[in-house]
Amino acid sequence: MSVTELFKLDISGSANVDSLDDPVARRLGQIALVFGLAMLLAAVYGRLMGYGLRHDEMMFATPAPLMDDLTLYQDIFYNHVPYSAWYFRGFDLIFGAGGLLFSARMGIFAAWLMLAGVTSWLTLRLSGSTRLSLFSAVAVLTCHPLMNEPGMAASNILLPLPFALAGLGFFLIELNARRLRTARLFASGLCLSIAAGIKVSAVAFIPPVAIAAFLLPAALPFKLRVRHVALPILIGGLVGALPLFTLLLSDPQQFLAHIIQFHTGPHASNWEVNRLTEPGLAVELGAKAQLAYGIWLEGVPLIIGFVILCFGWMAFTGPAAQRNADQHTIGPVLVTLGTLMTTAAMSFLPTPGFPQDYTTPIVVLPIIAALIFARVPWSKHDYTRPILAAASLLCVLTALPWLASDLRTTLGASTSTPQRTLAGGRALATTMTDHGIVNGKVATFLPIYPLEAGLDVYPELATGLFAYRIAEHTDPDLAKHYVMAGPDQISSVFDREPPAAFLLGYERTLEAPLLNYAKAHGYREVSVHGLSNRYGEGRVFLQPGGRFE
Repeated sequence: MSVTELFKLDISGSANVDSLDDPVARRLGQIALVFGLAMLLAAVYGRLMGYGLRHDEMMFATPAPLMDDLTLYQDIFYNHVPYSAWYFRGFDLIFGAGGLLFSARMGIFAAWLMLAGVTSWLTLRLSGSTRLSLFSAVAVLTCHPLMNEPGMAASNILLPLPFALAGLGFFLIELNARRLRTARLFASGLCLSIAAGIKVSAVAFIPPVAIAAFLLPAALPFKLRVRHVALPILIGGLVGALPLFTLLLSDPQQFLAHIIQFHTGPHASNWEVNRLTEPGLAVELGAKAQLAYGIWLEGVPLIIGFVILCFGWMAFTGPAAQRNADQHTIGPVLVTLGTLMTTAAMSFLPTPGFPQDYTTPIVVLPIIAALIFARVPWSKHDYTRPILAAASLLCVLTALPWLASDLRTTLGASTSTPQRTLAGGRALATTMTDHGIVNGKVATFLPIYPLEAGLDVYPELATGLFAYRIAEHTDPDLAKHYVMAGPDQISSVFDREPPAAFLLGYERTLEAPLLNYAKAHGYREVSVHGLSNRYGEGRVFLQPGGRFE
């Protein structure tokens, strides 16, 4: 059976023009589609679990086990809104037996499932096409900008996308169906608020919906639009933001110091000085534009764009009477295009710009495709089959270099990164115990290793190097709001409470004060296997007084 024939299937089981006459072939096609999607999910899972450890995971994953005793912002430096930390905390409670990194990566895999599911469901509801719904799921699971750190490391980059898309989608469905169900509009505001509580940049989804809530449906009087559209969305948004308001009101200066002032002050200053140390860094507008161009106009985003152009040609050419004008107004299309523009514009705001900053607008593209498809005349629907089939095949082909080899990790043929990290942490703990060291903290910029084994870490280094490296760029008044020690203050932290061990070897320049302290105070280097990663080979220094042969 050809790929084109598979896309003639309507897996809902209803009899329509897209059905195959042969029930056996129909069933085989359905099985093939399910198997293909399962293989894609398995490959994404394998790549996720095989992806190398990243510094960002120190910020997002490591607070999870510490939140039993410590509080975000007050006791732990955390430079993002809190919902992401609470999200990973929940997954640590569920999957923590498999290790800290494993539980965090499972949280990311759940976000992949939600994103693919929400996208597929929304495109089906807005277009009525099972083929387009399947294509949307394939496009999400093969999207190359998400195949690297944005979608593979345990961070807050992927997490808000399914919630933001659901918030937009609930609103579009009500507009498209000309029904204003309070529960669904409430859910729209709630989801948008949750997305913004996970990552500040997700607020870009809110203005188009907020503005449209007062303007659409145009046939409805303004007072009724406020009462039946804007008000339920507003209430949902307020409910979703209640925890944020609570934190903000309890200590506004501390909250804003972490969420806003960090990114506009010391973070930007640090990268201005060290811009040459990070490949792919974009500081100037021209460099940001080049970075965005390489992400938006390559691979899957370009394929979806081509599909949109094809649908647009079919929808807006030919006799107007043949178009699906009964698919309601242009309002949903304008709202979605507005969302595309706001998310794209907001991608340029962070300085410096990283590749992950430009991924958000991509998830809006399948929704645009669905809304345009809904206006394609029924007489032209047959022409969409080969387009969607070919586009799906191209998406899979573009993803093969990333996904094909990672099935080995899924099948257990190669050791996953969470397994290696857990083993490294346990090896560190065993080595310390063997040398008679049973108490004390481990000083390191990769605290996930000691935390995997239940060892203690310093609050000043609990989220890795992020606070440490910006210390010299931080105004003293701002520094008062951070649990932070830079190169000039870290020795006094160690003097107050000497480390049981140092785990170094990953950031030679930044680690120099820690290494000098260890050598000056008689710490002994020992060999511990399993602590290597993309940043280097771990070096362990144990406090003097332990048992050394």
